[in-house]
Amino acid sequence: MNSKGVRIGTAEIYRVVETFPEVSEAMAVSQDWDGDTRVVLFVVVKPGQDFTEATEKEIKLALRTQASPRHVPDLIVVAPALPRTKSNKLVELAVTDVINGREVRNRDALANPEALDWFATIKPL
Repeated sequence: MNSKGVRIGTAEIYRVVETFPEVSEAMAVSQDWDGDTRVVLFVVVKPGQDFTEATEKEIKLALRTQASPRHVPDLIVVAPALPRTKSNKLVELAVTDVINGREVRNRDALANPEALDWFATIKPL
């Protein structure tokens, strides 16, 4: 994934974010934005947990200190579910395509293609 022209790995982001008790799972993607790119982090909140502004600030601080300032997302969005393949792998490319207005080519390979529909409805992103 690219963050303002610099390649960063999503594994470093997930390693930090998924330690938070509020977060069930997360997905970071790169979005074309104002002639550049930005990182959007989608999180699924565990049942019974709340995702607050304080949680968002804590996640950003943890990423800045435990990974690097480049790993801090520009935007954190709570999602109801993340799309996965039938072998249960997250499908970052499909979400990247949707939020960048491109057609998703591998929708048939998804275990939960309906999860992608939500990403198409969030505006503006």
